[in-house]
Amino acid sequence: MEQYLEKIKKYKWHIVAAVIAVFAGLFFAKKKSIAANAEVEHSENKKSGTKKLVISEEVLKKHPLEFLQVKERGLQEEIVLPGKVSYDLEKFAQVGSNVTGRISKVYAKEGGVVHKGSPLASVSSVEFSNVKSDYLKAKAKLDAVKIQAERAKDLFDRKIISAKEFEMANMEYRTVKTEVDTNYNKFLLFGLSKSEIKAIDNSTDNSQDLTIRSPISGTITDRKAIQGDYITPNDNLFEVTDLSNLWILLDVYEKDLYSVKIGAEALVYTLGKKPEMVKAKVAYVGDVIDPIKHTAEIRLEVKNTDYKLKPGQTVSAEVMGLVSSSKSKKMMFLPSEAIHTIEGKTFVFVADVDGTFMAKEVEVGETIDDDVEIKSGLLTNEQVVGKGSFLLKSEYLK
Repeated sequence: MEQYLEKIKKYKWHIVAAVIAVFAGLFFAKKKSIAANAEVEHSENKKSGTKKLVISEEVLKKHPLEFLQVKERGLQEEIVLPGKVSYDLEKFAQVGSNVTGRISKVYAKEGGVVHKGSPLASVSSVEFSNVKSDYLKAKAKLDAVKIQAERAKDLFDRKIISAKEFEMANMEYRTVKTEVDTNYNKFLLFGLSKSEIKAIDNSTDNSQDLTIRSPISGTITDRKAIQGDYITPNDNLFEVTDLSNLWILLDVYEKDLYSVKIGAEALVYTLGKKPEMVKAKVAYVGDVIDPIKHTAEIRLEVKNTDYKLKPGQTVSAEVMGLVSSSKSKKMMFLPSEAIHTIEGKTFVFVADVDGTFMAKEVEVGETIDDDVEIKSGLLTNEQVVGKGSFLLKSEYLK
């Protein structure tokens, strides 16, 4: 036993040194393992975008953060409105006769295309004949009294005739001139052009009939003129329409009117087995609400160059910007101020339970108003930094 103790005493420092070496080896191995694990974690965090961010309380007091969660809203869908095709009243004309008489001839037929000034019908009228006769008589007399008035002035200047005789000659000239001007203006009211009146002056137009002409270019969409009919200025004989420009009339509920803008584009669809689609624009938004239907009228203008639309036709229309929230389709949104783009990727900053923050990569979709759709990458209960998130972005980029 004594010999054994002597051996222990002899080798105790060797034993202590061995134990210390073992513990030192374990310590440095553990430290190396921890460092390696930390390096791996840092690498993974950097790769996944979950870098921990620590912001001091002092900084947060100066730059407070606002926290929010993703919000759910209905998918915005275009409202489809029923409508009617109507004439463009700026390119539509009801044409009748400005005199009483009997239709002697009809030149235009329903469906025919006419140009501005094209003859539509002729009317035999006593009223027109009398005005034409009075005009020609006054015109012929005007030349004679004009010569007399000029001669009277010359005689008056030479003191050969009195002032009264000179005034009477001038009065007769002015009277006849007024008669000519009055009948000339009647011709204009009857619808005659200046060239037609000139033809009467030159005796190249001896017809006693008044020609009714189209005031615009377009298509005859209605004709009531029948040869031999007795007519008055109250009768509408033709309707002329430029069918290449039409209106679409829609009724919009007052709650949706705020989103309808003048100039907004619209898509108009015809009904039937083979629906046609044409583009239109909002030209007018009604100022009056129907007290029963609680709607206001909006008007679309459409170029109908292919003549796909016809007045009176029922159509449906989608007005860009006129939308409603779908109850069956939902999307998740965050305000745009919470969304950040870093090196081509999209991130949001979320708060962790330990008081730190991290950047999370998310997939975004469409933007509606000031909200951005979040498709993936975020849980509904996570606390997202909204206002003040640029502070975290700056820290993240250090």
